[in-house]
Parts: sequence; C-alpha cells; structure tokens
Amino acid sequence: MLNNNRYADLLPEFELDIVRRAPHEKTPIKPLVAGDTLPSFHIHKKNIISRADILKTVNGSLPIAQLLERPLVIAFHSVHWNGYGQRRLEALRDIYADIRVMGGNLLVATAEDKTTFDYTTQELQLPFATIFDQHNHIAKKAGIYSSTDPIWDRVAGIEEDVAIPAIYVITPSLKITYAITDAWFEKGLPERELLSAVYEASQEEAHRIAI
Repeated sequence: MLNNNRYADLLPEFELDIVRRAPHEKTPIKPLVAGDTLPSFHIHKKNIISRADILKTVNGSLPIAQLLERPLVIAFHSVHWNGYGQRRLEALRDIYADIRVMGGNLLVATAEDKTTFDYTTQELQLPFATIFDQHNHIAKKAGIYSSTDPIWDRVAGIEEDVAIPAIYVITPSLKITYAITDAWFEKGLPERELLSAVYEASQEEAHRIAI
C-alpha cells in the first residue's frame, strides 16, 4: 500500500520556527563627526552625579541647549573600559582648568549610576560636571553606541555592553566643531588639540555674539 504521508520531507517543528524567524537587523556604530549637529537631549536632576559649571542650577529637567553659554566639551565614559576609562578621567581632570581658561566647560557622561561611579572614582577627586547616561541615551544620539554592534565583538577585554570612547566640542547651538573617537581603544587624550578646538570654538562664539 502506497503511503502519501511523506513525513521525511518535512522539517521538524523547531527547525521550521528557526527558518521563519527573520535575522536581527544590525545597526552599526556610526559616530557623529565635526560639522554634524548633536541631537538635543535633556539633563535630568535625578541623573546628575556631580554638579559643576552648567549643572549648578539644574532643578528638574532642562534641554542641554538651555544650559550652554559657551562651548562644551562632552566626554563619554564607562568604568567597564577598565584601565582605559580611569586614564581618560585622569587626563580630563588634569586639563579641566585649561578647558575653562580656553573658554569652555566640561561635561562627562558616564554609563554608570552615581553609586557605581562614585565608588570606582572616589580617589580621583574629579572637579567637573558628571551625569549618568542612562541606557546610553546620549551615546546613541552621538552614534557611538549600538546594542546590535557590541564592542566585545572586536575589542579584547571589554565584556559589557558599552559605548566607544568619544569626546566632542559642541557650541550652544549643538554644532560639533571637534570630534575624536577611539573604536579600538588605542588613543590617549590629544590635550593640545582638544584645547585648541575649545579656544577656536569660544572665539567663534564670541564673534557671533558680537555681530
């Protein structure tokens, strides 16, 4: 008797389910560069880790543009960058006063909350403003974080879902005048270059206001 039920031609149910599933779409990291505009974001009082400069009077939630009267250096950070992260904070601490003299402010956006950040950096005595970039919200806007393009796929020693190192100089209109990213964790802080960028942005802003 001929059997028309050709079970051998059918894939098992779990395999059919795998075939039907669409692969996850990968959104690659694509950092903003000089000339781009950083999308606006809000500073929330609850996410302030350390008050200084632009954060002294924040009470509630304000868009970043409302807090800027001079160029801003915004530097991203994570404790999960290990030694690299600590060296970056130390370098920023050491040139903080120079950034102010050159006409700028400094804001560090870290991927860690206040408890974790303070615990791991308490010996550094950091003087600058720091905020908790919850869920890498600001890093996503800067194009330096994507959950589908994790750093651990290419950099040994990084085991957490973090952004790549980046520093931007932005004007009060949120235009980026200087950008440096380090996708392979190989660069130190280009101090002279950064300070020159802050000074140039400050002079351009002063000229714009004078006009």
